[in-house]
Amino acid sequence: MTIELQWAVPVPEDLADLEPTLERVARACLDAEGIVGAGFAVRIVDADEIHALNRETRGIDRPTDVLSFPTVSYPQGRTARSCPKRLAREYDPTMGCVNLGDCVINLQRAREQAEEYGHSLNRELCYLTAHSAFHLMGYDHMNEEDRAKMRDMEEKALNSLGITREPATPSYDELFRLACEAMQNSYSPYSHFKVGACILTDQGHTFKGCNFENASYGATICAERCAASCAIAAGERRFVAIAVVGSTAAAWPCGICRQVLREFSDTDLPVIVGQYGQGYTVKTLGELLPEGLTPQDIGVDVNA
Repeated sequence: MTIELQWAVPVPEDLADLEPTLERVARACLDAEGIVGAGFAVRIVDADEIHALNRETRGIDRPTDVLSFPTVSYPQGRTARSCPKRLAREYDPTMGCVNLGDCVINLQRAREQAEEYGHSLNRELCYLTAHSAFHLMGYDHMNEEDRAKMRDMEEKALNSLGITREPATPSYDELFRLACEAMQNSYSPYSHFKVGACILTDQGHTFKGCNFENASYGATICAERCAASCAIAAGERRFVAIAVVGSTAAAWPCGICRQVLREFSDTDLPVIVGQYGQGYTVKTLGELLPEGLTPQDIGVDVNA
């Protein structure tokens, strides 16, 4: 067996046959990397356990969807295929193969993401296992170039099994609906003008935000920047759409929000704006901010 599946939660009936599926995913990942005689453990846990692990190992005090703990320390820029001696040192006689490490998956978050992306829980667990497998083989996504390489490997492995990596892209209607949901949490006791926003990233994830005001007025945060902050805190760096809704009027982004969006978006970013219960209009960010300042304008390569 390429994987050792461990359950730290009761095994759900709909996942009773999960191990053979993840075994195929693991083998596809190893084949894509071009290595043989290796394996890893997959541990399915609840949100509390992965929260504790995330806090203890990474200093991040919140749950996440998946964590990877490789046994091999790879040199900068190298992955498993180019480190046979390092792999050999991790041979585990009890496993009968090279032990690449451990993959820990949050079952609760996997269910939420499966629902969010519109596919099955089984498929989401396949995605998370593949993502973790390539982490265990030395891949990472700290910058755009590395992220693209890792994504290519994930797709190569999953596509070989007929598993499509791309989640269903939310429609403008769905993004606007999510913005309306976020608006309900607005803290706006001074203006009484509630605003909600929802950002879609290039990874297919959505992040909601609402405006929250302050007695000093100047410390008020717009819904767009609230959503952007949530996305950035989750490691996202590219926005591909945003919906914004106002409670009593269409809430077009203010100037500073337009500039913040430009930092993480192209000029063709769809900006979906409307009033609650009254529909929406779509313009591009380039229409709203024709000459937005970019990192390139000041000679900075944010991907370096």
